[in-house]
Amino acid sequence: MYLGLLNEKAYLPADYWTALVPGTERVEIEIGPGDCGFLTTAARRDPHTLFVGFEIRASAVERVLSARALPENFKLYHGDGRWLVAHLLAPASIDVFHVYFPDPWWKKRHRKRRLFTPEFCAGLTRCLKTDGLIRLVTDVAPLFEEIREMLEARGFTVESRQASGEAPGYSAYETKYRRQGRSLHEAVIVRAAG
Repeated sequence: MYLGLLNEKAYLPADYWTALVPGTERVEIEIGPGDCGFLTTAARRDPHTLFVGFEIRASAVERVLSARALPENFKLYHGDGRWLVAHLLAPASIDVFHVYFPDPWWKKRHRKRRLFTPEFCAGLTRCLKTDGLIRLVTDVAPLFEEIREMLEARGFTVESRQASGEAPGYSAYETKYRRQGRSLHEAVIVRAAG
């Protein structure tokens, strides 16, 4: 993958992200940010945190980067978040991962495309700082349970709750689904020490 320019297990330096934007102290990454509504809003609200998006669709990246003035503490990259988390991010270097509405890939032959795989979960375990978080929202109950089981098996503590319709939507999907009255499943997942 990536034509050999990036090699598995050749992790970025631990301070790579905060060195990109002096004055940032924390790093939060969203996998599959789409139009980056959540990331840009969060970056404007918290200038001491670097907000990074990994988006697999090049057209979405081009659209966001060319459409508007972006906060200095926001970075967006075209790439497969599964691979980047599993093979590139330094150990204990990320404070929070955001995953909103991962594609369930319903068909059995497509399940290999799902974001949450054992390899991806191992990458999350390695990359997150102690007490780091994963913020997850989905409208697919069976997928939510599958993700919960995978992460609990890796020692994460999953604090799930039914998402309330009172909170503002973080993503375009969440805003749309809340308006439709869909049942959303939300979790704050904590990486325990050790």
